[in-house]
Formats: sequence, structure tokens, C-alpha cells
Amino acid sequence: MDNIIVYKTNPGSLQVVLGLLRKEGFNPSTLEDTALAPVRTGGTFLISITVPRDEAEGAKSVLRKWDQASQLEIEKTTRKLTGPLIFSVMVIVVLVIIFLFLGILWDNVPLLFVIGLLVFAILAKVVK
Repeated sequence: MDNIIVYKTNPGSLQVVLGLLRKEGFNPSTLEDTALAPVRTGGTFLISITVPRDEAEGAKSVLRKWDQASQLEIEKTTRKLTGPLIFSVMVIVVLVIIFLFLGILWDNVPLLFVIGLLVFAILAKVVK
């Protein structure tokens, strides 16, 4: 029986995708040796997931739905974090203006960076 590539994923998502397909009753396998995946770096290494030819359409449909659900979750999280990001930028802009008038801006750029990160982290935690 010949297999068809239905999806390509990074090593970090491989087990999730394989598990999803197996849960739905498909017989997925990989073309590449998954033991080599952690050795390759740079984020460009993709692993091809295959299923038998007669399962290809069903598997693609399941993966398409999973991708759409994942994208919706990402969009929802991004929308939630937009407010804290904008507020933390506003705090930094106000502090930059204050520090500029006090003449201490260039000495405190790292401090501004840390303050911005802390404000964002705290607000993101509150929103979550």
C-alpha cells in the first residue's frame, strides 16, 4: 500500500499531529527519521506525515479542521494581549518623556526595557 504526504510539521508538533490522526482512526507514519529531528536546528526542518492513499482525504480534512481551530486560538490570544502591549508601550513613552526632561534617559534605557517587560507581563497575567 502506498502512502501519501498529508501534512508537514515541525518536530515540536509531531507527536500532537500523530496523536490526533491516530485518535481519529488513521494510520500515520513519517518519511523522515524522527530521531534525527532534535539534532537539526534553525526551525526549518519539517517532518512529512503520511497516511495510506485511501485515508488521505479524511486525514487532510481532520488536519484542516485542527489547523483552523489552532489559528482561531492564536487569534484569540493575540487579541487578548493587544491591550496589555499597547498599555505597556504607553507607560514606556511617558517614562521616556519624563527621563528625557530629567536628562537621565540614556543612562536608563535598560531600566525602561525591564519596566516595559514587567508591565506587559503583569497585565498579560491579569488578562489571562
